[in-house]
Amino acid sequence: MKTLRPIFVTISLLISLGTLAQGEHYFSLKDSTQSFVRLLFAGDAMQHSTQYKWAWNGNARHYDYEPNFRYLRPHLATADINIVNFETTLSGKPYSGYPKFRTPDAFFNELVDAGFQIFAIANNHILDGDKSGMKRTIDKLSPYPYLGAYLDTAQRSEKYPLILHIDDMKIALFNATYGTNQLTPTWPTCVNYIETEQLEIDLAKSLKDTTIDLRIMYIHWGTEYQLKHNAYQGGVGQWIADLGIDLIIGGHPHVVQDYEVLTAADGRRVPIMYSLGNLISNQRWEDSNGGIITTVDIDRQTKKIVKVNYVPIYVHKGKLQGERHNYYCIPTPDYLNGKLSFTLPNDSLEQDLRLFHNNTTVRIPATPIE
Repeated sequence: MKTLRPIFVTISLLISLGTLAQGEHYFSLKDSTQSFVRLLFAGDAMQHSTQYKWAWNGNARHYDYEPNFRYLRPHLATADINIVNFETTLSGKPYSGYPKFRTPDAFFNELVDAGFQIFAIANNHILDGDKSGMKRTIDKLSPYPYLGAYLDTAQRSEKYPLILHIDDMKIALFNATYGTNQLTPTWPTCVNYIETEQLEIDLAKSLKDTTIDLRIMYIHWGTEYQLKHNAYQGGVGQWIADLGIDLIIGGHPHVVQDYEVLTAADGRRVPIMYSLGNLISNQRWEDSNGGIITTVDIDRQTKKIVKVNYVPIYVHKGKLQGERHNYYCIPTPDYLNGKLSFTLPNDSLEQDLRLFHNNTTVRIPATPIE
């Protein structure tokens, strides 16, 4: 097991800045000479039963998830902050997959080790382990910034929205879900839902802080496996843009959906990725066997979004040369341009990767904003 290190803040920086509020986190730029801050968003990080069964290394007697994100690490290394939708629970044993996800802690540990720093947990599976499972999940995530579900309303008030300080930039991060599979949080725990009144309260509170430069919503919504956003997503997207959100990132449909730039009521241009698809899962049918990672570059001087880009990520299920059965997140441009040190085991698998890549790049332009 690797030693995990919170990389989002240094001890010297903490000393110089003093005590932080619970919902505020300072991040150091990876390259202080660059003219922009880069945020990276990844889609649904899931754990079906085959995934954790294949991750088990019987010889070493531990779960080995390192192969999952091996080829994703170089992309994560380019961003100042990496954010993912953690769509499972760390409810402890017995482990289970769909429909009630209970995942080994090692999966979360490997996400951290690969470079993810912020975990969005307002999604339809956060209550899969009931109250005790959600509390254990929050406990395991608590050394790192997370948002979307809380032990009680007092904790929510202290920690939400999540405030990110990068260089002299201040970003408020929001997270909400359409529902939790007909399960209800047990008092005093709470989950952020897409509710008109509460969203308005949250945004109004944020707008009072004039030092915040950008407001970003990672939202869980939409119709599963539908390649284009529906009317509900379009309506809610426009509504929260009008309320003051500057960037909208979506998840839940388990496929990559379309992209557009909304015009808010005050004239702001608001990029919206309706669904990033799956970062990793056991879903194998066309378009669900992958997702995209989206990078958002924010100018350090103007504090405005200047570039939105993405990389398709195909999930290979099976073996690679010299490896056990496992799951591998493969950036498709890296593979197709010969940058990786392997080839897929057969033509059929390579055709699946090419089909996923082509479908995705037809749906979303090469550089949505530049």
